[in-house]
Formats: sequence, C-alpha cells, structure tokens
Amino acid sequence: MVELDESQQFQLTRMKLRSRIKTQTVAVAVVVFAATWGTWFLLSHEFFVRHSGAAAELMSRRKADWPAVSDSAALIAVLVSFVVLAGLVSWTFLRVRKAEQRLARSLPRRIAHGKKLGVPDVAGLGSFGMWLLSTFGGSVIGLGIGLLADTAETRLLGFTYAAGVVLLGGLSLVLIRQVVEQPALADDERSLRTDDALRRKDAQLALVPAGIYLGLPMTSAVPEFAEWLWWFLVGYAAIGFLCLLAALIRRAAQRPPAPPSTVL
Repeated sequence: MVELDESQQFQLTRMKLRSRIKTQTVAVAVVVFAATWGTWFLLSHEFFVRHSGAAAELMSRRKADWPAVSDSAALIAVLVSFVVLAGLVSWTFLRVRKAEQRLARSLPRRIAHGKKLGVPDVAGLGSFGMWLLSTFGGSVIGLGIGLLADTAETRLLGFTYAAGVVLLGGLSLVLIRQVVEQPALADDERSLRTDDALRRKDAQLALVPAGIYLGLPMTSAVPEFAEWLWWFLVGYAAIGFLCLLAALIRRAAQRPPAPPSTVL
C-alpha cells in the first residue's frame, strides 16, 4: 500500500470534495430538468390521463381545450431551465469555494505561479472555444427564431432562448474570472500541478454551454425550426469530437518515448 504524505492527502481531499459536490449537482439537475420538461410534454401534447372509477383512461385532447397553459408551457419550461441551470452552477461554485476556504486554513505555507494566467491558459483553448461556439451559436439561432417565427408564442420563445444563452454566458465570465484569480492551494511544485488540474476542471464547469444544454428540448418545443437546432447540435458535437481527437494526438506526441530495453 502506497503511503501518501501530508501534501498528497490534502490534494486528494480536494479531489474527493469536488467529486462529491459535482455528483450531487448532477443528480439534482437530472431530477429538476426531467420534471420540468416532463411537465411540458404532458401539457403540450394531445393526450392526458383521466381516472374513471378504478381504471385510468387515455383520453385524447385538443390543445384548444387548455390554451392558456399549453401555449405557455414551452416558454415556462425554458425560463425554469435557465434559472435552474444558473442556480445550480452558482450553487456548485459557492460550495466548492467555501470548502476550499476551510481547507486553506490548514495549509501552513503556499506557493504561487510565476506568471499571470488567462482564461484560455486555465480552461484550455478547446474548452474556451467550444463555450464561445455554444454561446454565439445559441444566441444567433434564438434571435433567428424570434425574428422569423410566424406566431407570437414562438417568437417570444426564440428571444427568451437567446437572452438566456447570453445571460448565462455573462455568468460564465464572472465565475471563470474568480477561478483564474483565486490563489493556488499548493505548497510545492507537485501539488501546484495538481492545483492546476483542479483549477482547469473548475474553469470548464464555469464555461456552461447553455445553448447546447437547452438546444435539445428546443427541437421539440419549436418543431418548425428543429432543423436549425439539429444542425447546431450535430455541428457542435462534430467540432467537439475533432478537438478531443486533436488533444489526444497532441498528448500522445508529447509523451516521452519508453527507454530501450536491454537484453542480457
């Protein structure tokens, strides 16, 4: 069994802390988004379940029977999704920062970087570029839906989607500024490298691709513009795959060659 020194145990504690907080956040996000868009599905589609006596009947329904709710369901779902997404990201960052502050009090000495780091240095140029693509592409598509839609409800939905993407993009910039400027929690060069890796994960969490996260349910909410959204989602996935492939190739090229074996 490998014995960890005090510095390694400190960094391991930081890793476990982040893993636990992010797992809890993902669980809450899945439950809330499933409830939000599940409710939208039930309100917007032409069926509902009516209990008649002891048995439940599947009854067809026209949307005109419930116009005030069904016409607003997609807009309400998008608004709730943006608010929840912003709240969950902020909540996760707040919990991590408070936990880091508690851990920092137990560190006797700290070292810092010798140069000032920027957002691409901390988050990685690929992650930063994908966030830009999501924010710019999502806002453009939302504005396009808002300007070209035939109905007032769809226009309002498009403008709401674009505004939410822009606002969450602003939130990302605020949070990643905090990540870049926060002091390192490290006491030697090895733990400083670990701190860099954790800082990168925090920065990538801050760069929320809101346009992508809500692009998928939007394809059902605005079927007349679904082709735009699908091209956006597929293009984003393709570019992300190419960036990942390029990173793997670069990492393999930078890996030092294995020492030659000696045959006795």
